Amino acid sequence: MLNFIWQWILYLNEPIHVANIQRYFGLERKDSLIKDSTQQPPSSNGHSTPNPEKELATSSSDGESSDSDLTPQNYVIHNYYWYWLFKFGTTLGEEIFYASVFPFWFWNIDGAVGRRIINVWSLSMFIGQSLKDIICWPRPQCPPVIRMENKWALEYGMPSTHAMVSVTVPFSVILLTANRYEYPVYIGVAIAFTWCILVSTSRLYLGMHSVADILGGLALASLLLPVLLPLVDTLDAFLLTHPAAPGLLVTTTITLMLVYPGSKFSSAKEDTAVILGSSMGLQLGGWISFQMGWIRGPPIKPPYSIIWPSYEMLGLSLLRTIIGLITVVATRAIAKSVSYAAMRGVVSTLRNKEKLAKEDARDVELFVKLGVKLMTYAAIGIDVVCLAPAAFRFLNIERPTFHTEI
Repeated sequence: MLNFIWQWILYLNEPIHVANIQRYFGLERKDSLIKDSTQQPPSSNGHSTPNPEKELATSSSDGESSDSDLTPQNYVIHNYYWYWLFKFGTTLGEEIFYASVFPFWFWNIDGAVGRRIINVWSLSMFIGQSLKDIICWPRPQCPPVIRMENKWALEYGMPSTHAMVSVTVPFSVILLTANRYEYPVYIGVAIAFTWCILVSTSRLYLGMHSVADILGGLALASLLLPVLLPLVDTLDAFLLTHPAAPGLLVTTTITLMLVYPGSKFSSAKEDTAVILGSSMGLQLGGWISFQMGWIRGPPIKPPYSIIWPSYEMLGLSLLRTIIGLITVVATRAIAKSVSYAAMRGVVSTLRNKEKLAKEDARDVELFVKLGVKLMTYAAIGIDVVCLAPAAFRFLNIERPTFHTEI
């Protein structure tokens, strides 16, 4: 039985299925460029093995691959409807989307639900990113697949974390708000399923994952969600109110980064630092806000009626978002400079004590980069939940229900 299941997994991991899906949706490889793409030898399971040294050389100066790496263009798009739909779909699972939506949620919708979603998101992403670097399955082989993004070229494919967040985030929103607000839940469920299908299919269309990667991510998220959701209320109450919460948050975050199994060549480790740093900062910001008396228990118990925004409320929401994003940009710039100087200071101190004397220069650079990302995104998280709302309060544009969201 296990052998039968394993054979099916290997079958679904074959790149030909992804290539067929791409052709179905109107993507065609330029025959004249196929030979240029076959220089990389396939591994024993029929997939190309990533060459970290070669791919690292093509990354941009800050260590992240850019869209400019996609030249020369080796494919033709016959149907731009599907192209733009799936390009939009893949952004629903990317950093830029969550960097915009999570702050907007805290500033304009519901911080209590936001903190719980962050817990589910960060824990599920850490597990998914870790499994990528444990399983070490490469991305689908090119050719026959057309890989339309190089942004995650240094990451492995199994499981697809895009597929995982397409389950954990929208369905967490539905499950956490179903008993908190009065609204037609079936509409939310329909949106969540559409979201999940669009994000997952987009990863196949763009050639970034095999069918097995997608199904693995969906299955893992479906198993994690019923385990994590019952814990979020207790976890949120502890992180919000307990005096030891900040120390535990910092210690746990650093420990998770230390035990993370990622290779020095995998960008998944840097992405994990961003995720854990953001989550830590958001929770620290919530703890500070509670200790300062800025948030407290609601005057009445849920469920609540949804207050549909007036033109004035929409205007204030837009103003909060603009001012909040300005504070985020400023916080990022300052925190990045300060954290880089701090990490370089730590490296100099350790070198003087000969604790880094035998370390490779690339290992030291990764150590600095991870530390900078952790501290920078932690500062951004604190800004989103604590500093930006303080600015709103000073300007008298704070969302009226912000202080009642426990």
